[in-house]
Amino acid sequence: SNVSHELKTPLTTIRMYAELLADGRVREEEKRSDYLRVIIEQAQRLARLVNNVLDFSRIEQNRKKYDIEPLDAREALVRILETQQPRFDEAGIRLSVTGPAEGFSAALDRDAFEQAVLNLADNAIKYAAEGKELQVELASGAQGREIRFLDRGPGVPASHRGRLFQNFHRVDDSLTSRQPGTGLGLSIARRMMRDMGGDIAFEPRPGGGSCFVLRLPEGRMS
Repeated sequence: SNVSHELKTPLTTIRMYAELLADGRVREEEKRSDYLRVIIEQAQRLARLVNNVLDFSRIEQNRKKYDIEPLDAREALVRILETQQPRFDEAGIRLSVTGPAEGFSAALDRDAFEQAVLNLADNAIKYAAEGKELQVELASGAQGREIRFLDRGPGVPASHRGRLFQNFHRVDDSLTSRQPGTGLGLSIARRMMRDMGGDIAFEPRPGGGSCFVLRLPEGRMS
């Protein structure tokens, strides 16, 4: 029922704004542009929701297929984040990407990697916008090459950290009630990365906020 509700919301918005435009009731060009922007944003949101639901279904039935290939993870990461720049701008989040330009190639499924990154970016936009920043750092840590998503949002209470990646789990009504979501994004992102030999973990960020660590597969490529 939660998933059905989340799918209906963007569909209702898209239909309402599209009907207003189709009926010619919107005369001002600026308002027409605003309505079209809303339609595009809601269509993108719907696509993310559908992809999450489809991936969840395939994973649960052990039917998820991966097309593993050599991938420059840094280049792919930057490209994915650039597509989300308008959403970061609208949320008032300053995005930065730091780290080495080379040495981050790995054997990955391009679409699965993109879905994982999109879910982490979406998580920051929805829950950490008040922190006004998202730092994405590429580094080699104790457990291998990592892409760290660091925000200055409210963080995750210690009592919820053990269930953060469970299907349909949302941290707390007081933190999430104002934001849409199915509670599938993080669990799907972690499962897909683990299926490819990587992982996603959570760490509290020193000074406040959250740090989601995306670990790339090791031992397959130099």
